[in-house]
Amino acid sequence: MKNKSPIPIEIQNFFADEYGKTLLIKGTPGSGKTVFALTLLSTLKGNGAYLSTRVDPDTMYMQHPWIKGLISPDNIVDAAQSEREHTTKTKEITIKPLKYTGVPDFLKAVYVRTEKMEKPIVIVDSWDAVASYTGYYEPKEKEKLEHNLCDFSRKTRTKIILLGESTGQTSLDYLVDGVIVIESDLYEERRLRRMVMQKLRGCEIRNPVRLFSLTEGIFKSFTEFKGVEMGIENPLISDSIPDLSDKRISTGIKDLDRIIKGYGNFNLFEGDHITYDILARALSINSLNLGRYLVFTSTKQNELISRISFYVKPEYRDNVEMIKDIKNLEERIKSDKEKFIIFLNLEEREDVDEVLKEAIPSVRERGCVVMCFGGREGGNGKEMESIASTHIKTKFISGIPCIYGEMPRTEIYAMEFEPSTAEVFPVIALTPIV
Repeated sequence: MKNKSPIPIEIQNFFADEYGKTLLIKGTPGSGKTVFALTLLSTLKGNGAYLSTRVDPDTMYMQHPWIKGLISPDNIVDAAQSEREHTTKTKEITIKPLKYTGVPDFLKAVYVRTEKMEKPIVIVDSWDAVASYTGYYEPKEKEKLEHNLCDFSRKTRTKIILLGESTGQTSLDYLVDGVIVIESDLYEERRLRRMVMQKLRGCEIRNPVRLFSLTEGIFKSFTEFKGVEMGIENPLISDSIPDLSDKRISTGIKDLDRIIKGYGNFNLFEGDHITYDILARALSINSLNLGRYLVFTSTKQNELISRISFYVKPEYRDNVEMIKDIKNLEERIKSDKEKFIIFLNLEEREDVDEVLKEAIPSVRERGCVVMCFGGREGGNGKEMESIASTHIKTKFISGIPCIYGEMPRTEIYAMEFEPSTAEVFPVIALTPIV
């Protein structure tokens, strides 16, 4: 992957220069605003300060242990304590870059924390609560403070990240340089997280909506899927992944083996064919290199066969055949002593369910594996749900290939591809959207 950073490239470009910037991150409680802000801080070159009304350093380090080296205890400030009282006890503070008089005490307190920092970055969590605690209750007073804050950011070259609980538009949206909305919703009773880049002043936003995860308490966005590069001549052939047991074969993807414990006799897939095709390629390559035989019944698989052959050991490349008339499927299974992996497209013919049901005894007796792609929900695959060993939904969500299990039930997982410099079949990694 070209961009290894967990932060979208658009946001990296937004903060790439030396100028002061203000970024507003909006979202409901629990959506992931704080984790995103802290992960963003970890990727920026500078020194951080964290202002909050609800956490102390010990709590902060307990919840996010990986930030210990990023923010010192002295720079985790409890904004609930009166910053005005703190500043009045010190000598008069003049923020030289600002040309106006009457600098709000809150900004003076921020300046005290950051004046000696090189490339200061300030996270304010949450802005509404901090503004209220520091005495700016009235809308006009708060709006004036927001104007001063943006001016302060620009003239002191301080990057300020404001976290807001309200997802609606306010005057602050127009004042700040960037606005990002963090969303956490339910998708078929599973957690789904998206971020929407509404504004990044001076930067092009090519993909405004990004899927992300908070796995292990760290924000990670996913890069838009642009296809799987295949067809390299004479690539290195990866080591095969062994089966999990006599009854469950390897999927060809280590992460997926761990999640669903391998494929059984009957495996049903519903949703987007491109995502299913990625799974079929991984299984086909791994199975062939284990010496198995593949049987295809769909003309859609012709391209798959030609593209995977480079990644298969030469002695196994002929272990593939195409059956045009699936009514002979049962006879074909019985005619050979070898175990087959059979690929069926339930969308192409209306009688697939009937033919497959007749072949069930032979499939089980011979220990064959059947891969059924049922297309969209409610299609021909509905009849197969009751006998399926595994039932997987394949979806494209915000430009990312995703899968989740109905049997066994799983969270939503985003697919990522980690191509090796050794030119082997791209490694497929699955990250839960939690």
